[in-house]
Amino acid sequence: MKIKLAFLSLFITVISFAQSNKLPEGFTSGDRTKTNLNFNWKFHLGDLPNTPTATNFDDSSWENVSVPHTPQLISYELDSVKETWVQEKYLRDVSWYRRKLIVKADASQKVFIEFEAVHNATELWVNGKKAGNYAVNGYTPFHFDITSFVKFGEENTIAIKADNSYNQTIAPDPHRTDYVKFGGLYRDVYLVTTNKLHVNFNWEAFDAGVHITTPTVNKNNGTVTIKTTVKNESSKVKKSKIITNIIDKDGLVIKKLISEINIAANTTHTFRQSTTVEEEYHLWSPDTPYLYRVNSVIYDKETPVDFVENRFGFRKFSLEKGKGFVLNGEPLFLVGANRHQSYPNIGDAVPNSFHYNEALQYKKAGMNIIRLSHYTQDDAFINACDELGIFIYEEPSTWIEWGDDTWFENLEKATRTMIRDHRNHPSIIVWGAGINHRGPVPRMQTVAKEEDPFRLTASASAPWDGPKNEGVTDVHATMDYRRTEFPESAFTMVMEHGSSPNAEVNQFHISRYKGNKNNFAAITWLGADYNHLQPDIIDDQWSRDFMTTYGVLSPYRVPKPVYYWYQSELVKKPIVHIADETASKNGKVRVFSNCQEVALYQNGKLIARQLPDNDVTKTNLNHPSFTFKHNWKSGTLKAIGYSNGEKVIEFTRQKEGKPHHIKVEYNITDQPFYAGGSDIRLVYASILDENGEVVTNTKNEIQFSISGAGEIIDNGKIYANPAKVYNGVAAIYIKGTNATGTIKVTAKAKGLKSGKATINTVKYNTNEIANHAQPIFDYPIERVDIGGEKQLVQFDWQEWTGNSNNDLNFILKHTNTQIEISANKKINWLGNGTSMIGDLSFVGTDGVYVEEGEITLKLSNLKAGKYAIETFHHARKTDIKLTNDIEVTVEDVEGSFTRVSDDHIVNYYDNDSSGERKPISINSTFTSDGSNAVTIKFKSINKKGTLWLNGFILKQIK
Repeated sequence: MKIKLAFLSLFITVISFAQSNKLPEGFTSGDRTKTNLNFNWKFHLGDLPNTPTATNFDDSSWENVSVPHTPQLISYELDSVKETWVQEKYLRDVSWYRRKLIVKADASQKVFIEFEAVHNATELWVNGKKAGNYAVNGYTPFHFDITSFVKFGEENTIAIKADNSYNQTIAPDPHRTDYVKFGGLYRDVYLVTTNKLHVNFNWEAFDAGVHITTPTVNKNNGTVTIKTTVKNESSKVKKSKIITNIIDKDGLVIKKLISEINIAANTTHTFRQSTTVEEEYHLWSPDTPYLYRVNSVIYDKETPVDFVENRFGFRKFSLEKGKGFVLNGEPLFLVGANRHQSYPNIGDAVPNSFHYNEALQYKKAGMNIIRLSHYTQDDAFINACDELGIFIYEEPSTWIEWGDDTWFENLEKATRTMIRDHRNHPSIIVWGAGINHRGPVPRMQTVAKEEDPFRLTASASAPWDGPKNEGVTDVHATMDYRRTEFPESAFTMVMEHGSSPNAEVNQFHISRYKGNKNNFAAITWLGADYNHLQPDIIDDQWSRDFMTTYGVLSPYRVPKPVYYWYQSELVKKPIVHIADETASKNGKVRVFSNCQEVALYQNGKLIARQLPDNDVTKTNLNHPSFTFKHNWKSGTLKAIGYSNGEKVIEFTRQKEGKPHHIKVEYNITDQPFYAGGSDIRLVYASILDENGEVVTNTKNEIQFSISGAGEIIDNGKIYANPAKVYNGVAAIYIKGTNATGTIKVTAKAKGLKSGKATINTVKYNTNEIANHAQPIFDYPIERVDIGGEKQLVQFDWQEWTGNSNNDLNFILKHTNTQIEISANKKINWLGNGTSMIGDLSFVGTDGVYVEEGEITLKLSNLKAGKYAIETFHHARKTDIKLTNDIEVTVEDVEGSFTRVSDDHIVNYYDNDSSGERKPISINSTFTSDGSNAVTIKFKSINKKGTLWLNGFILKQIK
């Protein structure tokens, strides 16, 4: 998050080497710290005669700012600047940032400053000395090693020059773009300290940081490979160990990987670790975006000195003729939008809360893919897509033209950085390997495939020039605003198609592309409206406004009517929605629904009950819109959705009346609002009539005022307040002051009843490790295979082999738990080298059994906690049917509980085969108090036949 901590002084922040916050259970960070530096900056716009880098430079007259920061607030209409897409002068300024900090570390540590991105070229000074420069790209992360420049335990001065000047070598300059090149320190900044034995940054090299791949993804199991690069920057050989835990969503360790090696002084080593996941295995998909954590701790001998944690998901995708995009074995058509990161007034300086909230809006619309046009975007948005289940097509920053060798070298570096930084995210499935409008670029294709051969590449083609196929890339990604012919054989996504507020244009393009099985995605231009400058061709055809008007969301991210059509098409829950009067007009009322029929009433009188639009342009849609030819002049409309003849859902809308009152709302209310100026909120003031309908055609202006612990973001020059109303809604931004508290915003307009709303701010913890750390419950999993002398032991299981009643005790190797088997009749052992067929067949092929009676498991020396145990009872003798006819009694600290097993629904009929299932098993849970033994008794309900125990899996779950 982009936050300022309220209780800190404005100029000096003390950054402690030791963690200031307690980490959750099982989590260790070693010597690594990561501190948010988004607060307490001094800012100056423009270059200065004297370079402001000296420690004693007087910056007292500079502005106090926090990050993300835009150097210049802009008006909704881009200050009406008369400049073309090339943008040689507008906003192309130098910005200076300064701050003081104390680093409480020592000379044995490494110290870095990490930037998520800066517009456009960056130079850093520490204590008056130049520590480095980065002039590669304004949309990619980078870092500086400042260890040799800092004064440990003393005050340090940081000075940053963010140079957004027009540049011949940094893409997308020096060419035209349809997006604005904003300036400043617009993404997060961190101070990172580590041991000299540490994991380096992902973007440093191909083998750097952490690289996670899933080379095998089956429906019921998968294989994950983790490469972790450790750098030894000390002058001595280090005996290094890495312990990597694979952790499920509940925080339970399901796999532990341990590797050791001596790393020579001033060298790096890449640990390569792989494991299979069979239990607690879940696939990642848009419907079930299941994420695992990979937590690796680096040791110097036996002392933990560093850690890294990443997330990944198991998903497998491919392109198949006649099916299109196939995810985890099932065809899936992808529907989504293009996204620009900018917002009106503040440009690219967007807090993480906005990134997450916008992703959530697309998810609620039912979209399953977003193209990040036309540049690398914030980690926060990509993390949100991982969590919510949205695919991403990401590309480096270009638009139409390209430059010389130096330009391409920088673009290549930026592409490699983008891929290395984001390669572990399951949401990303496509890298851009073309230049927009111009199609596939061999150099971009080879770079993308060198860095990541596991994902698709797309061409970024246009129908008016370039190859009419995928070229050297995997996918023909094209723009289609007309009715472009499809390639003869290429897999195609329409990466940009037209959009309209009434959804008619969207339906046309999506239906058309769904009609060809080699087409697999339809991505609308545009997700949310955005600012763009004027084309360099000025005539009636190309002249346009400074703000687009065809997004699914408004520039301030207010849904338009088309948003609700996407919901009706893509969301499973019942929906019926009457479009507002920006779309229901000219004698047509548009209703969006996923019901089979819709009945429309005006003032209680039936207008029509009809099926979805039967139009050739909507043939391939799941749920075309319902268009009622009705001139709605007054009164109330009610739409009722029916499926299978039954009423499912209804929606009512009143004809817009005269403006009556104002309703005030905040764009985000389900996340903390952090004080200090880095986190912000949008405030919406909707003008409503007496019936509570938004008056979309009103021309009122809204005057906002604020009280309490907040400020309106406005410099008095951008016409932000009073605010213009667009489709009935006005918007402003607010930020919190340094002190936490309640903010009240009031909205007024002449002749209308005022509106007001409050929101509270909270402090932000600058310790980023503590902010993101989650518990790790490292409970060993004990797997024991039981059988006679020649038993076939299951892979990676503990072997319990016996042949008499003297072999009925076993100590588990990981937990020292004592297991005892007993019975009221003679216990027999089977393990004669014979085998069977099926999953876990070596468990089921042998074991212990009794001719009649019961078998009891006694578990002693357990730690206190809740446990799950799966016991296997596959009979190898044919004297008994393979059924669930086993009674289970668990006796633990909570008492005694008896049930009849029903864990296998369909019986087995072949003792030598379980097919594609496991041997018959029973799942039980119990609680241990840490002192008393737990017993589990198994009793055959059948009067005849043997009762078996082949093995068990025991794990603590709480």
